[in-house]
Amino acid sequence: MAPRYTTIRRAAYEPVADGNGLTADFHTLEFPESLATQVLDLANLGRTGRARLQAPPTRQLDSLLQALDVRLGVLPRPVAAGEGSRTWLYCPADAGEPLRVPILLRLLEFWIEKIGADHPREANQVCQALRAEPPAWKKQRVSLTRCDVSDGGTAHPTALQYLLTTQHFANRLQEHVPYDSGGQVLRFRSVARQSRQQGAELMSQPLFYDNEHGRWWFSVTVAVTLHTVPFRAQPRVHLHFGVRRWATNPDPETGLVRLGYRRDSAVYLRPVTAWLPGAPASERFSVAYVTSRDEGPEWRHGDPAKLMAKVASGRRSFPDPAGLLGEPERWFTGDRGVDALIAYSTPMGKHGVGAGFMSDERSRLVEWAELALLPDLARVPDLTRSSLSANKPANVRRGGSTERTAAAKVELRRARRTSLAALYSDWSGTPEFAARLLWRTETTREQAITALIDVLGLEGDGGASEVSAGAHDRSGRGEPVVLRWETPGLVVTLSCLRLDNGLTDSLGVSREPVRDLADRAAQALAKRRADMGEFLAKNGADAAVPTVALVEIHGRTVFRGRNDPKFALRLGAADSGVVTQFVTTPGTKRAKKALPAAAESSWLDALRQLGATVMPRTDIPAGLPDGIQYLAVWMATKARGATDRSAKGKFPVAVLVRTGASKPDEILAWDAEAVEGMGAWITYPRYLTRLPALAAVAAHDLTGVGDHDEPWLDSSRTRDEQRSATEEFMHQVLSSAEVRGIPTALLVDAQNIRNLWTWVQDAEVRQDLIRTGIAPAGRPNPWLRLVRIRTGERRETPQWWGLAAEDGVNGLPANLWTSTGPEYERIFYSTTPKASTAQTSAVEAHKLQTRPIRRGERAGEPTIDVDRPAWNPGLVEIAVLGCHLDAGDSPAALAMAVHQLRQAPDYRDALSRPLPLHLARKAQEYILPMRDVNADDGDPETVGS
Repeated sequence: MAPRYTTIRRAAYEPVADGNGLTADFHTLEFPESLATQVLDLANLGRTGRARLQAPPTRQLDSLLQALDVRLGVLPRPVAAGEGSRTWLYCPADAGEPLRVPILLRLLEFWIEKIGADHPREANQVCQALRAEPPAWKKQRVSLTRCDVSDGGTAHPTALQYLLTTQHFANRLQEHVPYDSGGQVLRFRSVARQSRQQGAELMSQPLFYDNEHGRWWFSVTVAVTLHTVPFRAQPRVHLHFGVRRWATNPDPETGLVRLGYRRDSAVYLRPVTAWLPGAPASERFSVAYVTSRDEGPEWRHGDPAKLMAKVASGRRSFPDPAGLLGEPERWFTGDRGVDALIAYSTPMGKHGVGAGFMSDERSRLVEWAELALLPDLARVPDLTRSSLSANKPANVRRGGSTERTAAAKVELRRARRTSLAALYSDWSGTPEFAARLLWRTETTREQAITALIDVLGLEGDGGASEVSAGAHDRSGRGEPVVLRWETPGLVVTLSCLRLDNGLTDSLGVSREPVRDLADRAAQALAKRRADMGEFLAKNGADAAVPTVALVEIHGRTVFRGRNDPKFALRLGAADSGVVTQFVTTPGTKRAKKALPAAAESSWLDALRQLGATVMPRTDIPAGLPDGIQYLAVWMATKARGATDRSAKGKFPVAVLVRTGASKPDEILAWDAEAVEGMGAWITYPRYLTRLPALAAVAAHDLTGVGDHDEPWLDSSRTRDEQRSATEEFMHQVLSSAEVRGIPTALLVDAQNIRNLWTWVQDAEVRQDLIRTGIAPAGRPNPWLRLVRIRTGERRETPQWWGLAAEDGVNGLPANLWTSTGPEYERIFYSTTPKASTAQTSAVEAHKLQTRPIRRGERAGEPTIDVDRPAWNPGLVEIAVLGCHLDAGDSPAALAMAVHQLRQAPDYRDALSRPLPLHLARKAQEYILPMRDVNADDGDPETVGS
C-alpha cells in the first residue's frame, strides 16, 4: 500500500525578516543614451512603414555581453528605462574591476558595425560619436531582498531585483561545495540568460551514461527565479532542478545531428580562455542557436553567435555549424578553445537518458542547494492536506478491481450516449448522432470504427462486416459507406469517406521566392479550405446542425514550411458546421501499436468539442452557493496568415459551464457578434465552427504588413487599447443575462491573461475587489467570485514533493493543500496523480547514483535509472481573489471545487487546469495552428507539468 503523505514541501524560499534586508554593492554603467537615436536611425535605414524599429535593437548586444563576462548582470534597455535612470550593466563590487571601457567600446563597435553592415559610412559615423563620448562606470548599493508592497499587500520587486537577486543566489550556489551524490560529483557553472529571460541558471559538467546503444551525455541544471504570491509581503526565490540532454549521435544518412525543419536548436558555448585580450576568462555558458536551412545548417539570424565568432576571430576556432553537427562529441573537451554542446530535442531521434528527476532524488538536490541560501533565505512553510474530506468529484473515474473499472467504463459510455441524445434532440429534433470518418488507409479506418464502438459502448459492428473492400475504396464525395447502430435513446451513424483530390496532401507552397510567401500560403490555405467544405457539403453537412469528423492525415514530419494542411481542413469543416479531430497515419511499428489508443483519444476529443463531455460533479458539502456555475476566460492567439509564425494578436474566449442545466445548455460560449453585435451565449460546438470568422484579422490590419514584420498586432494596436478592450469584454460577459444574478465563479489563468487584464497581476489585485470596464475597482456583485489559476509555466509555482516518514521515500501525493496563518487563507495548491503513461515512474528513481530495487525477483539488487524518464505532476496554485465571506462563502470550498474540476471523468488523466478553462483553451485550435513544441530539455519544468 502506498504511504499516506500528510505534508508536502516546496523548493521556495523567502527573505529572513531583517531590517533593510540583504544588500550588495555594484559597479554600474548607464546605456549611452546619446548614442541611442543614432543607432536607431542606422537600424532603420532602408526600412519603411511598420517595419521601422521603435527602439535600438539591443537584445543581441545584451546576450553577447552576458556571454563574454560572467560577472555582468545586463538589464535590458527597455526595462532599465522603466526603472528610472537607464542603468544598463551591473558588476558586483567584490568581483574585482569591471569590464574595461576600451573593451566595452570595441564590443559596441562590433554591434554597430553589424547593424550598419549595408551602410558602412553611416556606421562609422556612429562609432566616432561613441568614441567621442564613452560611457563610465559608477558605484551603487542595491537592496536584493527588501521591496515595496502593493496596496493589496503583495510584494512588488523591481525589475533590477528580478535580475540581480537571482544572480546573487546563483553565484552562491556556484561557490557552494560540489554536490556529491555518492555516484557523481557535480560542479556547476552559470548559463547566460537571454535578455528577456528572468532568473539565473547553472549547469553541471557533462555526465555520460553507457548502454547497449552507445554513450549518451547529459548535464544537471538548476534555475533560480524570483516570484511573488498574492497578499504575501515577501518575494520568493524558487529552485528548479532538471536534466539537459546532449545530442552526440549524427544521422547515418546525412552525417549530421538531425534538426527539425526550421527548428532552432540551442548550442551551449564556453570559451576555455578569454574571448578578448584584457577581458576576464568566462566560466559562463552562453547560448546560441543553430538552425537547418536548404543550403545547410547555420547560426540563427539575429543570434549572438555571429557576433561572438567575429569577436573570437583570429584567436581560436569558433564552431562551424556543419562541423559541430558532424562531430558533436569532439567539442566537449575544450581542446579547440571552446566547449560546444548541442541540446537534444525530440526531432533528433531517441536519447538514452530520460528527462527529469523524480521526487526523492530532486529533494536531495534541493536540500544540498538550500544550504547555500542560508542565512539570508528561509524555506517557506510546508503545506498540509485540506481539511475537506472529499478531494475528488462525486462522479470521478473509479479504478481498483477489474470489475470496478469495467463498471465505471460502462457508466461513462452510457453518460456519453445520454449527452449526445440530448444534444441532437435539441439541435435536429431527433436523437441521432451522425459522425464522419475521412480515411486514407484501411488500417486506420478499421481501428477508428472499433474505437468509436468502444467509446460509446455500441453493440455490433454497425454493418461493417457486410461492406466489401471495393465498396470502401469507391466511397468518396457524396457516396459514403454508412454504418449504423441503434441503442436505447440514441441512433449512431458513421459515414466512412475515402479522402480524394489530395485533400490531406501538402498545400504545395514553395518557399521561393520569399517575397509574397505569406500571401501564397494564405491563398493555398483558402483553396484547400474551400475544397474541404465542398467535400463535406456533398455528404450532407449542414451548418445548422453541428456534427463531427475524424480525419486521417500524414504526420507533421511529412510537411515542410507552411504546407501542413491540418488547419485548412479544420477551417473548411468548420464552414460546414463540422468540428474536427485528426488521427495520424501510422508510419512505424510503434505508431501502429499506439493507433488504437490514438483513435480512441481522437473520438473522445471530438465528442468533447460537441459538448458531450461528462462534467465533474463537485462534491463540496458546504461553503458554495447552490447552483454555482463556472465561467472561464482565455486569451487566445490569432494571426493574419496560415501559420503560427504569422504576426499575432489576441482574441478573448469565454466558456460558461452550467453543471445544473439541461444537457444542450451545459457548455456555452460567448459570441461577441451575435444579436447584431450585442453578444450572446451559444452552444460550444456552434461557437467552435464560428471561430474562424469571429477571430479573422480584418483586412485593414494587414495594410503594409510584410512577411517579416514582427511588431504587427490586431486592430487594438497599442497595449493600452488591448487592455481596455479586454476589460470591456469582461464587463460585457459578466453583465449578460446568463451570468447576472446567478452564482458564478470566474476562472482565469494568471500567465495567460494578466498582461491584458492587469487586475489579476500580483502587484494590482486586492482581496475581494474586482475591476472590469472603465469603472474603478469595487466589490464584486453578490453573485460573482473570482479565482485565479497559476501553473508551473515559467517556473512560477515551485517544484515540490511529499514528505515521507523517517527513512521513507519522498513521493508525489495528490490532494488540495493549504498552509496556516491568515495570509494564506486565500492561496491553495492542487496536485493530482501521475499520468497513466507514467505509472512506471518510480518516485525513488535516481539518475546520479545506484539504488536498491524495492520489489520483485531482483529486490535488493542495485540499479540506476538514467534511462528512465521522470514525470512529476505540476503544482497548481489556486488563488481565491474575490468571494463573499459574509454570505457564507468558504475560500477553501471554492479552491476544492476548482481542484475537483481538474478531474474530469471522461479524461484518462487529470487536467493541468479546471475543465472550463481547458475547454476555453482548446478553442485555440480553430483560430491558429499552434505548433506542438517539445521543450523537455529547454525547460525542465515541462516534464510532468
